[in-house]
Amino acid sequence: MHYRSLTVLAVVLMMFGIVSPAFLAGSSADDSTVAVAGDSDEDYFYITIPGTQAPDQPVDVDLGNGNSATWNVYIVNNSDKYLDVTFNSSTDDSDVKFATTPSGSLLVPQGSTDGKSINEGKVVIEVSDVSGAHKSVTATMVITVTEIGENVSVTKTVTFNVHVKSIYDTSGSYNKFLGIFENTLPAPFDSPWIPFVATILFWIIIAEAACIVIAPRLAKLLDKCTTDDDAKRFEHVIARLIAIFVFFLSLNEGLHILGAEAEFIAKLTEISMIVYLVLTLVILWKVYLLIVEGILRRFETNEDTSIDMTLMPLFRMIGKLIFWIAGATGILSFFGVDLQGILVSAGVISLGITLGAQNVLSQFFSGIVILMTRPFKKGDFLKINDKVYIVNKVKLMYTEFLSWDKDQIITMPNNVVSSATIVNLTKDDDAYRLYVYFSVAYGSDLKKVERVMLDVAEKSPVVLHDDVHAAPNVRMTNFQDSGIELRLGVTVQDFNGNITAASSLRMDVYQAFVDNDIEIPYNRLEVTMLNDCFKGEKRPGDHVAD
Repeated sequence: MHYRSLTVLAVVLMMFGIVSPAFLAGSSADDSTVAVAGDSDEDYFYITIPGTQAPDQPVDVDLGNGNSATWNVYIVNNSDKYLDVTFNSSTDDSDVKFATTPSGSLLVPQGSTDGKSINEGKVVIEVSDVSGAHKSVTATMVITVTEIGENVSVTKTVTFNVHVKSIYDTSGSYNKFLGIFENTLPAPFDSPWIPFVATILFWIIIAEAACIVIAPRLAKLLDKCTTDDDAKRFEHVIARLIAIFVFFLSLNEGLHILGAEAEFIAKLTEISMIVYLVLTLVILWKVYLLIVEGILRRFETNEDTSIDMTLMPLFRMIGKLIFWIAGATGILSFFGVDLQGILVSAGVISLGITLGAQNVLSQFFSGIVILMTRPFKKGDFLKINDKVYIVNKVKLMYTEFLSWDKDQIITMPNNVVSSATIVNLTKDDDAYRLYVYFSVAYGSDLKKVERVMLDVAEKSPVVLHDDVHAAPNVRMTNFQDSGIELRLGVTVQDFNGNITAASSLRMDVYQAFVDNDIEIPYNRLEVTMLNDCFKGEKRPGDHVAD
């Protein structure tokens, strides 16, 4: 329920930004075809702009900032003459311009097959993004039709009356408190600066009240999924974001009260929109982190799952990718960048990167697999390729190990780690099953040897004696050239101390063998003389002393 409330809050903040002045643009380009003109006075051509009610009447159109309107224009040769058609356009204000006009052409006589007898084109009129309000801007298009050979020209003028409905129109808010209430104060307080300052102060009070009332309530919604410190940190973040949001909102409204230039208001509005977008993403990012942390903490208390706070770096990385992409996409879209072209280019670039950086990508995805499956954690002893390592840090691209003696740091790419056969020596329990091998002479009483070895293990302080771990045992493992091999299996406290424990057990077992007259075999060389003629006499020429 709390997560749903936070989501609703984020949506409300975004919608509040949407209804701010920068989003109150007029209607989009008028795609309906309005028109003017048929020409009944001339019998050899006529001009048609579909949709006109009466010929030679001005075309009225309402447009907002950055909007445009389109009309289709047709010049029809209705005679047996060759006609040359040209177009010229102009407006009486730079905020309104012809974006597209028809191209001139040569019209062949009606019924001729060596060309076209109809000139078809489009007229597009657009309004500047930062235009102020205009009751009417006159845009004229002059069409000149010349009869080839006779040098006779006919000129027709099509007039468009463009009414600009600007979002930067300050007439409705000028010198009004909060942009609503008229300033009826006597001079010198009838200046628009008085409503401007009053409006700014009003919004400062609103921001302060919101920080005191709203921020703690939002933070309180998180008390079941995070700690008190996290909730307090979130409260401070919300308070700062509210202050920034209200500052830009009040400043935007204040410029309308002062009657600032449209260009200046437009620039501030652009900055405001970027700030609103960033603020929304920051709030969502903080909420995302707190929710993920809360969920991971809940799972961490469950011993039957491998999900815990060590997965936080992975979710943080995924969240950064999503929010950075969303932020960049929103800002680029706001500035009118063609995202489709960028996506196509990104696809080509991604293909090149995939082919040229396969090893890097392999490391990246191997790191994700390791972080998700978690075959080991920090402090675990691993045996990789018959060499023992201690896990120090698990990163997205690599894993950092310590040597068993902790005198070296080994960095291994994650694709190498994931492809290796790994033996986790301490995954579920620090206790380690240790095996120590001994040899006794042939002819030894093996039952006695077993009792002696088990007695040493039972008395050794390095061996664990409990009901959880396996008890010491003795196994005969091999017949050697000079004796019988036996294996003593015991459980010691941890793998890191197994070398010391093995040394202690070997010394204790050796001493027990000596005390119990158990012979430990060793290699012996027995020489048998096969020459019967040897009588112990020196050979001739042998000067070696007896």
